[in-house]
Amino acid sequence: MELKVLGPIEVTDQGEAVPLPGGRARTVLAALALHHGHAVSVERLVAAAWGDDAPVTARAQVQAMVSALRRALGGTLRPQAIRTRQPGYALSADAVRTDLDIFVRWVAEGRREAAEGDPTEAARLLRTALGQWRGPAFDGLPSAYLEAEAARLDETRLGVLEECIGLELSLGARPDLIAEIRLLATSHPLRETGHRLLMTALRHAGRHAEALTAYQDARRVLVDELGVEPGPALRTLYQEILADGSAAPWPEPPAPDARPGSPGRIPAARAPLFGRDRDVEELVALVATRRLVTLVGPPGIGKTSVSLVVAQRLGADMPDGTWVVELEGVSRPDLVPAAVAAALGVAAGPGKTLTEALTAGLGPRVALLVLDNCEHVLDACADLADTLLARCEGLHLLATSREPLAVAGETVRTVGPLDLPPGDSAEALLGSASGRMLMDRAAARLPAFTMTDEVAPLAASVCRATEGVPLALELVAAQLRALPLNEVADRIDRQLDLLVRRRARPARHSSLRAAIDWSHQLLTGRERRVLAELSVFAGGFTLSAAEAVVAVGAGAADEADVPSDEPSGDSPGRPADRGPDPSAGGVRDIVRDLVDRSLVVADPDARPARYRLLGAVREFAAEQTVLTGSADATRQRHAVYYRSLAARIRTSVPPGDTVSMKRELRREMANLRAVLDWSFGSVDPCLGVDLVGALSWLWAGLPREGLDWVRRALARLEPEPPAARRRVLYAAGLISFSLDLDEAAGNFQEAARLAEECGDVKLQLEAFAQLSVVRCLQGRAAEAAGIAEAVLTPVLAYGTEWSVAEARVAVAIARCGLGELAGAAEQLAQAEEVFVRTGLREGLATTRWAQAEVAYHAGDSERAAALSAAALRDTALGDDLFATVCRQAQHARNLHAAGERRSAAEGLAAVLRDCADKGLWMPAVDALTTAARQEADAARSQRAATLLAAVGTLRTSTGRKPAAVEQPLLDALERRAQSELDESVLAEAQKRGAAMTTEQAICYALEPGATA
Repeated sequence: MELKVLGPIEVTDQGEAVPLPGGRARTVLAALALHHGHAVSVERLVAAAWGDDAPVTARAQVQAMVSALRRALGGTLRPQAIRTRQPGYALSADAVRTDLDIFVRWVAEGRREAAEGDPTEAARLLRTALGQWRGPAFDGLPSAYLEAEAARLDETRLGVLEECIGLELSLGARPDLIAEIRLLATSHPLRETGHRLLMTALRHAGRHAEALTAYQDARRVLVDELGVEPGPALRTLYQEILADGSAAPWPEPPAPDARPGSPGRIPAARAPLFGRDRDVEELVALVATRRLVTLVGPPGIGKTSVSLVVAQRLGADMPDGTWVVELEGVSRPDLVPAAVAAALGVAAGPGKTLTEALTAGLGPRVALLVLDNCEHVLDACADLADTLLARCEGLHLLATSREPLAVAGETVRTVGPLDLPPGDSAEALLGSASGRMLMDRAAARLPAFTMTDEVAPLAASVCRATEGVPLALELVAAQLRALPLNEVADRIDRQLDLLVRRRARPARHSSLRAAIDWSHQLLTGRERRVLAELSVFAGGFTLSAAEAVVAVGAGAADEADVPSDEPSGDSPGRPADRGPDPSAGGVRDIVRDLVDRSLVVADPDARPARYRLLGAVREFAAEQTVLTGSADATRQRHAVYYRSLAARIRTSVPPGDTVSMKRELRREMANLRAVLDWSFGSVDPCLGVDLVGALSWLWAGLPREGLDWVRRALARLEPEPPAARRRVLYAAGLISFSLDLDEAAGNFQEAARLAEECGDVKLQLEAFAQLSVVRCLQGRAAEAAGIAEAVLTPVLAYGTEWSVAEARVAVAIARCGLGELAGAAEQLAQAEEVFVRTGLREGLATTRWAQAEVAYHAGDSERAAALSAAALRDTALGDDLFATVCRQAQHARNLHAAGERRSAAEGLAAVLRDCADKGLWMPAVDALTTAARQEADAARSQRAATLLAAVGTLRTSTGRKPAAVEQPLLDALERRAQSELDESVLAEAQKRGAAMTTEQAICYALEPGATA
């Protein structure tokens, strides 16, 4: 078991993270690790955990913490990790090893090798020791005692780093060494050793002017900050450079054949991986059998972390070594071979290029080379990889990049977001990789952070808002030292500026904005414009939608195609060696390029293929449209596109052909909502009004939302109703189907009147057909039949065969309500023939539903169940929520009547839950009536009476009255309750049911069926 304290505290057992208790228990464990193998008194542990503010129960709390730590670190086959040893406790050296002990041991070994005259081995050992550090010691543990110890250890680390660099300087020129020394001197400007090393390195590189400038910079800092002049060693070196004017030659490379040195150090992962076990297993097998594997993924997704774990796992399978080359700091493509050579310890011999030296050195060796962060020097990496793979038969390459290298034989694997919590409970949170990571990183940053009933839903919402991006979760955890979780959750929609941490390395991981900007600066101007305008889409888009909305023409020249700003600092510029812009072909090509660059996420399994931007990328891209002034124009095109799409569905002939289009539009709900929000807030609300009317069929299944949009649309219309008002009123009628039949009737009547004024005969007849159904549900079947037959007459004369079939179904529904079952069956048979022959499945589904009603009321329950099952199958094709729930309620009733009680009960429970969740009160009438019949048949008459009374209240509020054909069945249920219950019990049950709201009645029906 390994305990790591040189960074955030963590414990691993055979590579798997071991969960630790939170709070001050982690501080106690860190204090024990600091004195590994030696007793630490209880008083010192109390001081470490509380400082001067220890409570009177501190000793007892320490004892409880040790017990909790023992449970976390324990195991039946493992010696006890924490032992009681006077005057306190000791961390067992047998059961646990620490990275601090490993660091100290390797430092001692390195210094011994240096004393014995082997600087190469000494430097390697010291680098191995330094590799144990993952960040500041005891990072995230708020303890004055540990902070003092951390400062002492960091001083030791800096001294070892300076020793190591000094040894490496004595061995020869390495291009990456000067950059490392410069970073050391800049990060610790008051340490003269760093300045001396930098001046020495620059001197030997022949860069005398820079060496003298480095001295002046060092002197300025020392005088300004400390008021002292540089020490004798620094001044002497300065005088030598001034007097000499020439550089001492570097030592000759130790290996004339340029063979790689010792296997490179694989940087330790800074934190445990979560949810990547399957990815790592697949990649280990893949890299072992394929010679070039590239990990791609969006900013902050964890490609580097995954690659390091894979490299560590493959170390034993690569007998000639494994090297990791970190390319982030390589600012120019031509420096890529030098960076790789430096990592391998290869130098170019006389007359050889670095690439030739690398191929000669690697030769037939079986080795693994990891090229990390290739995207800003992509072509140089691709060229080098192509050359090395062609000439070095045993070499395997693992690259990480935000886009593929596009080299022959490359295998590309995408590193995706972590899985999200499926719910808000603690179990759901910890059952997801994103939830586990968030809790682990939060506890590391804030020891008092623990799981509670309040924390779980907030943490789950944060995981979903960050879409499982590891960097975003890491940055959320960093905020928790300053902000409570509820405030972070409230602000999480502004991820770019909220999720920031100081002193991050690399700097592009300091915030989501920095991570995305790193990729953004690698794009051409045309690609940036497309990415910006894609931000208008909510919930994804198709290529056709992108072409319609994004205003970048296929042949349009764009003077911003090549960024004018040069790369600086941590922000890369687009490399000059990229060659011709591959995105000049149009929006489709650019979208695909952005997918390759991991800024757009593709779902190729969708038909048609869909694409989306991760939340933080979309937020960043949306800012660009504001900066360029294109936001409103883009939103206008977005709104027009979706209005046109909805209109095509509305006007499609025949309507049964709209099934696939309706499904497509339902997938676009997020875009539709975005259009409606923007339209009603813009200077052109007519777009929103038109869209509300065009989506009338959709609102029937979303009555609460639809009613809000309809009200907003009607409020925008002028007092004198324009033509658009008729469609909005028709939509209002469909919505009212599930809420209030009187309101539905009024809306359909007004829609029909306005349609007649506008000459819209089609909509007029549709509104009257729907009115006939409403009248039937209101118990006015005779009036319904008159309206339906009045619609059928002109349709027979002038309509198409499918519109005639639809009108026949409306007539049949009304006649069924009157009890004229034979006449209804005849009309339905004629409609069925048309829908079967033409393949119009939506019409056929409605026909089957009506035929099931006829069969049920004719007493043929088995046929009714078969027909309602067929109706449901065809309804599912249309993906119509309201129709589906209504027909599920019908099917549950039919199953119960046919004697399939268990299936009926399961189906009915699902229907009741949907009714409550979606506010669909009309099918709730039928479902609750069936629930009352179930209770009566189970001899639970009191519950049956309660539910029947609740149904009566619901009928009153919705205007739903039983048709003539339904009344005998209801009367039979009521007589049964009267015969089986005492008068007082019946009265109490009816009183209780009559007082229930619809939600209360549904909850009552869903209770376990015990006798009330």
